[in-house]
Amino acid sequence: MTNPESVVRSYFEAAAKPGNLLAAVDEHFTPDAIWQNTGLPTAEGIEAIKGFWQHFVDQYAMHAMIVEVLALAVAGDRVVTERIDHFDDPAGNRVASVPVAGTFVVRDGRIALWRDYFDPRPFLG
Repeated sequence: MTNPESVVRSYFEAAAKPGNLLAAVDEHFTPDAIWQNTGLPTAEGIEAIKGFWQHFVDQYAMHAMIVEVLALAVAGDRVVTERIDHFDDPAGNRVASVPVAGTFVVRDGRIALWRDYFDPRPFLG
């Protein structure tokens, strides 16, 4: 799977499976991947990305990320999305829904860069 759109959509599908947030990163990211979130620290490397996700899992009981894609465009190795990320807890209750614009860069069939632009205030309580 080297088509950038397919890689990103596959990641979204994997992250939507309950309890699969960290495994989805292992399956879809390069070892040196970078995840940048507006207003939050940058995670550099797959272990840092999983650690960042683990914080969200622990702090907010996030168990799954269900991505509602509103728009998607591909330009070479870049996939640009407008979406709503819905986060559910282990019981399937919605923890948060966040409108997001993001860019993914795919290298050799894996995500090498994930940059999201959103209002982080729902997570900064």
